[in-house]
Order: sequence, then C-alpha cells, then structure tokens
Amino acid sequence: MRTRKSNRNKRYTIEKYDFENSEDEQATPPSRVQKADGRNDDEFDVAAESEDQDEAIDAESSHSDTTASEGDAPKAQPRQRPRTAKPPKPKKGAASAITSATAYVSIEPASTDSPLGKGYSGLFDRGFRGLALVAAWYGPEEERIQKGQEALNRWVEWALLPPKDIAGPPGSNSGSFWSASSQDHENLPFQTWLSRLNSDQSSRTVLSGLTAEYSRPYLLNAGSLPVLLGPHDDQVEFSITAGDSIGLTSTGLPHNSNENVDEFPTGWMFDTGGLVLNLDWAQQRDVDAVQLLAIAVVPHIDQEVYTYDEATSGPDFQMQGTVQIWALQGRRTEKDTIEPSNQRPRLQKTLCLYGGRVKIVRWSPTCRHLAILSGGTVHVVDPGEDENGAYQEIQQPIASLSITEEDVKATTLTWVTFNRLAIGYSDGSIALWSIYPACLLSRHPVHHSPVINIESGYPSLPYLVASTPIGGFVKIVDLRSPSLETSEAGVLSVNTIPNLLAYSDHLLGFYALSPTSNVLNTMIGFMHHAHFPIVRRVFTSDRFVTSLSIGRTHPHLLVGTTDGSLWAMNPQLELFQGRRDLSDRIRVLQHEHRPAENFPPGSPASERGVSRIIQGFKPEKNRHTKLEPPGKKKKGKGKGGEEDAEGDEVTGHGDPSRGIVHEPLTRITAVKWNPNHGYGTWAAVAMASGLVKVLNLGLEDMEE
Repeated sequence: MRTRKSNRNKRYTIEKYDFENSEDEQATPPSRVQKADGRNDDEFDVAAESEDQDEAIDAESSHSDTTASEGDAPKAQPRQRPRTAKPPKPKKGAASAITSATAYVSIEPASTDSPLGKGYSGLFDRGFRGLALVAAWYGPEEERIQKGQEALNRWVEWALLPPKDIAGPPGSNSGSFWSASSQDHENLPFQTWLSRLNSDQSSRTVLSGLTAEYSRPYLLNAGSLPVLLGPHDDQVEFSITAGDSIGLTSTGLPHNSNENVDEFPTGWMFDTGGLVLNLDWAQQRDVDAVQLLAIAVVPHIDQEVYTYDEATSGPDFQMQGTVQIWALQGRRTEKDTIEPSNQRPRLQKTLCLYGGRVKIVRWSPTCRHLAILSGGTVHVVDPGEDENGAYQEIQQPIASLSITEEDVKATTLTWVTFNRLAIGYSDGSIALWSIYPACLLSRHPVHHSPVINIESGYPSLPYLVASTPIGGFVKIVDLRSPSLETSEAGVLSVNTIPNLLAYSDHLLGFYALSPTSNVLNTMIGFMHHAHFPIVRRVFTSDRFVTSLSIGRTHPHLLVGTTDGSLWAMNPQLELFQGRRDLSDRIRVLQHEHRPAENFPPGSPASERGVSRIIQGFKPEKNRHTKLEPPGKKKKGKGKGGEEDAEGDEVTGHGDPSRGIVHEPLTRITAVKWNPNHGYGTWAAVAMASGLVKVLNLGLEDMEE
C-alpha cells in the first residue's frame, strides 16, 4: 500500500479562531493550505500502475458531477493565504456575544513564594497556627471550632504523657470525642446482626485442640533469654522463657509480689518466643473486664539468612501461622483509676492456622471478633473462652475473605464497622467486604503497588479510609463515594514497613511516615482529613521509624525506632503552637539486643542472645537545628522576622551519619495504646527479641 504524496510533505498554517463571533465561524470554516502544485487526495499517483488509473478516473468524474450539480456555487479561486478578519468590537454597555462553556477563562497562576519553588493554593496557609489553624480545620461552624479548641485546651498542659484520670471515672464515656454516643447508635443494629449470626450454625467459629504431636510445628523458641533490667547504673539480670511473664516496678526492676502485698507493679513484661509483627487490644465495654491482647508472632528464623530455593522446596514452607492471646488484669485504686494488678499476664491460648504466617491481627471495634491476615486471606473468628494456654487450630472461621478469580493477595486490613472490613491487596486495590453474609461489596483501584498500611476513621469517620502503598502517594478515599471523595499527599514516598499509619479521633486526621524525597528524613506527619494533601510535621527522629500509635482516649503519640527507642509526645503542641515555641518529647525506654553468635557455647546467652532495657531518660526538644549542606547560605527572615521554613513541613536535609545499622532484633516492631476507657494510658510495646512490655504511662495530677 502506497501513501499519498500529499501526506508525505504537508505544510499547515495556524488559524486564529474567534470565539466571540459564532457567525464568522459558521460562514468561513478554517481552510488548510497545501503545496501550490499539490494535488487532491483523489488524484494521487495517477501515473502509477494501470490498475490504479481506473480508480483515479472514477474519483475525478464523481468530483465533477458533484460540482456541476451545485449550480450557483462560485467557481474555485486560486489558492492564496486567507486573511483573518478582525473581530467586531462589542458595543458599549452590551454583553458579550457568547458566554459558552468553550470560552477560555483566565485564572491566576499558583503562588511560588516557597524557597523550594513549590506552589500551593489552598484554603489556609502553612504558617497557620493556634486559633487560626483550629478555625481552618474545624470551621466555619462556630460549634465545631469551639469543640476543636476544647480538644486543644484539654491536653495543652500534658506535653509528654497523658494523665491517669483522663475523662472522669472509668467507663463514664463510651463514645468518641466528637460524637459521644456514636457507639450507642450502632448498638441496636449490632445486636440484631449478632443474633442472626449466632443463630446460623454454619457461620460459627469451630476450634479444635491440638495434641503435643500436632502442635509441634507451631511451637516457637523455648530457650531462655537473659534480660538486664533496672536503672542504667544498677541493673540486674533476669532470665525469661517463652510464655513466662513478670511484673515491673517504677524503676524497671522485677516486682516480687510475695515480699510486700501492698506494693503493686507499674507494668509487666512477657516473652512471646518469636518475632512480633503486629498486636492489638480488644474493645471492652465493661470497665472491670479482663484486657485481651492479640499478638501475631512468627519464628525468628523467618528473618535469618537461609537458602531460599532449598527452604521453599518443601510443601510446608512458612505455612504455620500463630496468634497469641494474652489476658491482663487491672485493679481499681482509691482515686478511681485502674492500674496493673499483682496478677501476672497469662497466655490464654494460641490460635493456629495452616495456610501462611499471620501478619496482622485486628479486633472488632464493637465485639470480640478477631480479623486475622494469613497467607493472603483474611479470616474472621471468635477466639472463645480461656483455655489456659492451649494450642487450638481454627477449623471453621466466621468468614474467610479472599478474591479467588484473580492472582491477588490481601496485604493489610482495617475495621470500618462491626460488619464491614476494608482490605488492601497486592495489586494496589482496596475492597470493602461484608462479614455476614460474606460478600464483596465494592473494590476500587487506588494504588499502583501493594498496599502496606490502611486505617479507618472509626468511630467519627468510619468510611473514610487512608492507605499507604509500598511506592506511591498516601491517599484517602471515602468508601461511600470513592469516585468523588479522593485525595492524596502530592509527594512520592517509599514505605516498606507496616504499623506506620494511625487515625486520631481528637484531631480528625491521620498520622503517617511523612512523604519525602530524602531517604534519611525520618519524619512523622499529620494530615487532616479535610485538607489531606497538606502534611504538617510533628516528629523528627534521629533513626528510622518502625511503628507508631495514637491514643483513642487521649491525643498522645508513641513512636518506635530501629535503635530500640520508644518516644512519647503530645503532637497537638507541635501543630498548634507558634513556630518559635519548641515542644518537648521523652524517650520512654530503649531496648538493646546482642545475638547468640556473639557468646561462647554453654553460656546463658548462647541460646537466644541477651537483651537490655534502659529507662529514666530526661525530656528533650522535639525540633533541632536544621542541618544545612556544606557551602549553602542560611535562609533569610520571612514576614514578621520569623524564619521562613515553609518547606520544612515535608522536606529537610538529612545527615548521612544518621544512617546507622543496628542489630535486627533491637528494633521496636509494634506499639499500641489501649483504646478502652479507664485503660487508655496502658501501652503495649513489642521488641524484635520477642519481649513485650505493657506499661501504665499515665501521670499523676499536677496539683498532687
């Protein structure tokens, strides 16, 4: 097939269109100017092969017939460059001839006042602080502004840790901060739904006890782990094995309840025997109920160096999944607060699943249903009653949620309501599931890489879901209208660690690893749900961040790092106070671990190594002097003499010396505040060595 000569070499002229006068556009259509000796498309290659000549003759004859039939049409004039007529000037006082949707409208360009050259145009400026920021986030209704100011005034005096007496007597408030009766509204539909679920025999959880022989593949490391506890200058050695627990005093030493029954521990420590990937507290309506802590544990050998081809040749490679459920008992004090009791934590049972390692566990926000992510499938089960540490295999869950039509696996999950789960998948999509009856309600293509973190805005904004992919943008989606209510933080980020996304019901926003282009910039940022693209910095770490948690009954933040440090602070002070007012933070504890290969055979540390926990650090400032690259001039002063640091919200220079490699089992793997009222100051901290500490971090009243 030969191309037309006219298509091989064409020349065009740019025509000027007049959108102000539609009559000219209809009367004089735009013409195309070709070469002076160019031929029409119907006459191309007339001197070619004989078989093409007939087609050219037919085309010419049809063209001449059409011209003759027109009659009154003027004869064709020689081709020349057309003249563009000037549009007529509109009369004074008259409206424009056309105001259609095709008309161009001039808009102002985005502001580029930032020293980094970034433009932003929004409802409020990055420099907003104090009451102006409260009005921008929670306004324009005066009632919501007062509510936001109340949340700020309530906690402004507690810069490091929350008070023990948070909101009156334990159990006095069962709802959220913004909607105190949110759980009461869903109580009636929940009871109706639960009665239908319990009446269906085919949807009940079926557990079967495992004998010693069948439970052997699910056993974790049973060796002893020496731990150094107490003040840094006077530590004592204590040995602990998997399944054991001890009480701790305020100085971090082991508590012996037999010496003095009037002295109570301030926390506990127990050994899981493996690597904790995730943990979660069960929601309890009864203030005197036993607190349940579900822990996803995998063997340490999963993250050791091994030959992948040889290890994966067997059919049972990493197919055993375990979930430990620990019970912790509190006691009422004379001040009507709840603190740890003399009863040590007990391992109630170990749930076993064959199908893959358990990576995430999440309790239902309304009842005792536990969602377990194992092998790319989400199982919802009722763990049942206490079994004194027995190993039980899940034979039949309430529901098993998976997409079998495609080769995708579930990677993360979050509860939306008592009968709704939002699940992130390896293809970047997010699905909304119904538990009973088990069915897929909707699925949305949100990311282009696997979703690693997902969090719901329950209880105030349950269907508002924020998610973080391995590589891409942090996005927020309203599952009630996913095609409309979608936003994202406009800076690419790389996230390879879970447990780095949390929702704050006090501030109605999400905390996450701040999107940044600097690999050494380890910052935690806050994104308000109504202004999600604007990231406000709240925490900057000297080491890489591994986990975070925000309180449900208070707004305080816990952050774990790779050097084994656990940090605590009140992020409200960093968000709302002036830029010159530096907020405080405190290192609650620091965990260190030395592996077993560093010790001679036969020593107490030759089985699992040795760990050390240090506490008693002083508070320090949350922000430090910004490190400038060599040879770069300092920034000038902005308006009002204040340093112009607008770009510090999402970016910053990194010090290469901060890139220190620590022992893998030193890091903090997961941290979680207790969401129940009366227990809101209890925090569970998991370390990679297998230890879990539960501390009551509440402070006494300032006046006392």
